[in-house]
Amino acid sequence: MPSLILSLLTACGGGGSGGTPSEPPAATDQLVSTTVAGYPHTVNVYRTAGAQRAIVLLHGGGGDLNAVAYQVGLNASATGTTASTINWAWLDANHVTLVIPQGQHIASNPGATTWSNYAMTSGQDDKAFLQALAAKIRSDYGLADITLMGHSMGGVMTNRMWCESPATFNRYVSLAGPASSTFNQAGTPCAPGATAPPYMGIIGDSDSVMQTAGAWEAATWTVNPALVLASIEAWANDVVVGEFHQQQARTAMVCGAGLGSNGFTTSGNVDTWSSCVGKLVLKRVRGADHGVASLDAQMGAISTLDVMDAVMAFAVAH
Repeated sequence: MPSLILSLLTACGGGGSGGTPSEPPAATDQLVSTTVAGYPHTVNVYRTAGAQRAIVLLHGGGGDLNAVAYQVGLNASATGTTASTINWAWLDANHVTLVIPQGQHIASNPGATTWSNYAMTSGQDDKAFLQALAAKIRSDYGLADITLMGHSMGGVMTNRMWCESPATFNRYVSLAGPASSTFNQAGTPCAPGATAPPYMGIIGDSDSVMQTAGAWEAATWTVNPALVLASIEAWANDVVVGEFHQQQARTAMVCGAGLGSNGFTTSGNVDTWSSCVGKLVLKRVRGADHGVASLDAQMGAISTLDVMDAVMAFAVAH
């Protein structure tokens, strides 16, 4: 029977390779609630016995660590997490430990739980927090292979880390969360360099939050104003870089290649651009809105975990 372990462990900042874990490998699947020294974020760890890699999952603006796990199909409850609500079957089959931190909020917008990603602000140094969290996963659990994955504002934060701290994680996956247009400014370029790690973006062409409909190749998209007004004090910049436009820039940066508008392959409702020997992948999900459930529904009917299966395939390949 999976058990619940409450622990308070410390970690240093930055990435690094895995060494001998400070805790012995888990003999059974365990739900661990922990923190990182110096930061207020609660972190849920779905610690899978026999795990070979970890995925760090960031929720969207106004979200929480329970709901985002529910959205991707790895928790049966949107409001709480226990060992019995976790989808251990998928985690065990894929040898994955799932790590889900809770975003923070500024005092004047308690409902705007988010990440400091240049689009919104949480009032915390989330870049340093994620660097410290990655170091903790490697040192405490002995998992050297870590994917950073985020939805919506969590995806925007994932983009910030790819741009500014590429060595912290082994690869980056964004669901409906493009980079902030702050990275279009000369003083804050997205410049991870030619050795930047793999990146995959998945986004719907009918995303009502990022307003992608009819604007696939636009240089920028503007976040739906109604959502911005609901938590206006937490917003720093409501304009994001169009994912296809940014993927063209990534491709030129990483391998000096171009990325054509029609250079995709199609499977069902998904158009996929793959560049730099598959290191960079962009999936346009036709008919999908902003939510993970909509992405899953439009990606296919084979599995209710199409998004996570796509992430897992990308992690194994790169």
